[in-house]
Amino acid sequence: MRNSYLDEVFSPQRVMDPRSLGALQPSRLSASRSFLAKMLREEWRIRRDALELDARGNGAARYTIETPAGSITYAAWLSEPQGVNRTGRIIGSSWDMIGTLIDGIASDEQIATSASELPKLYEGRAPEGTLIWMRSNQSLRLFKHVRDSLAAGQQPDAAEVKRVGYLMRNTGLDGNGTFGSVSFPAIPPGHPLALSYHAQMLSAYLMRELSVDVVEELARLDAPDTAVRLAPEVRQHIGVGNGSALGLVMFVYNRPALIHTYVSLTVEAVRHALELPIEAGDARFDQLEALLNRAIQYRALEDTEYRVFTNGKQLAADLRRIRATVRAARRGEITRLSGETALIAVHRFVSGRVSPEALSTFNTLLIELDPDFADALVQERLNFDEALDLDPRTPACEMREALLDTLGWALALPLNDAEHRDRVWYQSRAAEEPRSGPAEEVPGAHEVIPNYPSRARELLDVLDSAEAETPIGEIIAAHPSLEHVARSAVALRAMPYAIPHADPHDIDFVPVWLVRLMNACIHGLDRTEDFLNRSVLGLIYDGAPFRDELAAAHADGWWWQYRPAEVKRTEGPGEPSSPTLTPKVSAIVAPRHDAAERITMKFRELRLASGRAMQALNVPEGSWHGARDFFITAVMANTQAIAGFAAALARELDEEGNAPSWRAPVASPAAGGLIIKGHGASLHTVGHVLVHQIAAAASNSEVVVRLSDLKVDGAAAGLALALARVGIEWSPTEGDASEYRARRAEDPAAIRSLYEEAFTALLVDGIEVPAQQWWDVYYPGNAGLYPDTPLSRQHTGTVKDVYVPGQQLTRLFDPAEVENSTDPNRDTDHFIPLTTAQPASV
Repeated sequence: MRNSYLDEVFSPQRVMDPRSLGALQPSRLSASRSFLAKMLREEWRIRRDALELDARGNGAARYTIETPAGSITYAAWLSEPQGVNRTGRIIGSSWDMIGTLIDGIASDEQIATSASELPKLYEGRAPEGTLIWMRSNQSLRLFKHVRDSLAAGQQPDAAEVKRVGYLMRNTGLDGNGTFGSVSFPAIPPGHPLALSYHAQMLSAYLMRELSVDVVEELARLDAPDTAVRLAPEVRQHIGVGNGSALGLVMFVYNRPALIHTYVSLTVEAVRHALELPIEAGDARFDQLEALLNRAIQYRALEDTEYRVFTNGKQLAADLRRIRATVRAARRGEITRLSGETALIAVHRFVSGRVSPEALSTFNTLLIELDPDFADALVQERLNFDEALDLDPRTPACEMREALLDTLGWALALPLNDAEHRDRVWYQSRAAEEPRSGPAEEVPGAHEVIPNYPSRARELLDVLDSAEAETPIGEIIAAHPSLEHVARSAVALRAMPYAIPHADPHDIDFVPVWLVRLMNACIHGLDRTEDFLNRSVLGLIYDGAPFRDELAAAHADGWWWQYRPAEVKRTEGPGEPSSPTLTPKVSAIVAPRHDAAERITMKFRELRLASGRAMQALNVPEGSWHGARDFFITAVMANTQAIAGFAAALARELDEEGNAPSWRAPVASPAAGGLIIKGHGASLHTVGHVLVHQIAAAASNSEVVVRLSDLKVDGAAAGLALALARVGIEWSPTEGDASEYRARRAEDPAAIRSLYEEAFTALLVDGIEVPAQQWWDVYYPGNAGLYPDTPLSRQHTGTVKDVYVPGQQLTRLFDPAEVENSTDPNRDTDHFIPLTTAQPASV
């Protein structure tokens, strides 16, 4: 029987509010916790095979991870820290560690290729079997303190180790097809890392292991006769540092199926726990109270500084109120409504009386009352399809119902004044850095987050004026910028937790809530500290067992455990220095490669680069997603499509990266069929619109379609495959290269399988192409990124390291707000004496 209170409190309207999403806490469903539980359950073992360092920190390491389903290799290369381009931001190019995770026992050739290709990053090519490429930097001041203390035969200041929380900070965990790595959907069931984010979480765990091994080895090199290893009571305070900012907001809005999966699993697990038939005196009340005691102590004594989030002391006070209510329920002294369990009554009473973070913490603890249920959800559901399919023949009336079901929240959302809805989310040519700020400060920047509130309203207006049976393909062909919102409305209809209920283009939107959603709820970070509404720092594996402790560890015993640290009097380290930042600017002209060189492209990299290229060619917001997908389909059908698209980019872009205005193709009825005029466009940039036009016009009998004023650019086979995806047969007529015949397939599933088989092959094997052809797409496509300017630099996730007092300041901030803020990174990552006094410039 449904409970009206639970229906309301876990409704998408409540859960998907960004404030609620940002309050979600780590749980056993979060990636780091579910991965560590799997590692413990299956008794994985980690062996260090090699660690070779010189006294300056240069060297290499190799580890083998043994699992019941096979082995995995971790290889890392370490460098002496440098003072240029050393930053946790994506623009950084100076790393203290680069590493790779390779499936199986890596060969010498795989290791050698990784060592040569990893430093190239975006231009590099991972060898076959690569799961993750990773990068990290030391917390320089703490790292030096620990190294010096161990070399002197002493333990470092445990309180300082706990305050910082890490020796190495993650600056990148890249996989899922990036750089030619294994695509996540291509990892087979039963593989040790077959679940979402588990490859990344193993990488982070190994990064933590490496950080301790390296600092201990350097201390030994410094003083072989006196050096000691880290004591367990000090080592326990070391996790992996992690900093995230605006790029995660872009991720949240562009990966709706992933967001729905994690959020819906959390809701389902909590509802299940609340509905358990637990009555007064049940021993599970004692378990719950013990968990609350643990969480209260952890939060009351933590020293993390929160600015937007509820601080630890207040959170502990709220948890005490929840604990008192739980005790009343245990005694049977809580009022229960009809059909309520005791736990639902507790939840109902405290909801609205405590902070959202406290209620979410309670939810996390409730999940622990039936851990097997939650673990089963992880195994069954953390492998999901992210395709957004749309049948162009869907009638307008059905589309309208889907729009209201899926995006009714966007239609009802109160919007700010138009002049205050001018935030744009874009990427800079400075190392492809994600940025966000007022549109007038970055004229011409290409938007990368779908504008759901605006586009939903536009689509509804168009649907209301259309005939009920009008195919949506016909409507999209006339309004190409509405394709993505229409596709989302249909594909996400059964995913109510897919999209945050907020307007990210509102200048008053607070990004940090969605950044913490990803970091805390999904990745499982803790001690998350916010900065200037847009940046979140945190720790991965805070308190987790190390590899030599795995055999005796328990999955539910390490998190939210207060661990006291003895305070020592240590000499102050002085003022931290700022790094010199001179990031690489993305070039738009490809370097020349040997004609015989070939590379294998994977789905994700094709998707990222082609989307950027479509923006460079001025395919409008809401339509470039479809153009990108059409290009990938064209490549699946014929690899020569890459050369054709490269030719289109060379033809359309001038030396500065500017392109003519994009025009949608126009379809006109003709005797027995259709004439489509392309205005001289490349089929790559308008093919997605043609699919809608043709599919909407197709019937059970053949329809003749004539294409005119269109540059095919190797994408003809791609048009046939894209039409097959929506159940349309497409074939040329004899004797006329511009005339085709289209009809609805008698067996749509059979013809659709042509696309599905090609897509599966792309995910599993990738597509091998001449290297020069790919780089001739990748580099010109960078014209879709925004040229770097002093003002756009302030649209980054930090601000503090780019703003110079007296300089024009973005209207996102008040000057005093920036001046008086303290960047929590300053005394950790950036403490390094530089040889130049040049200030940070980007």
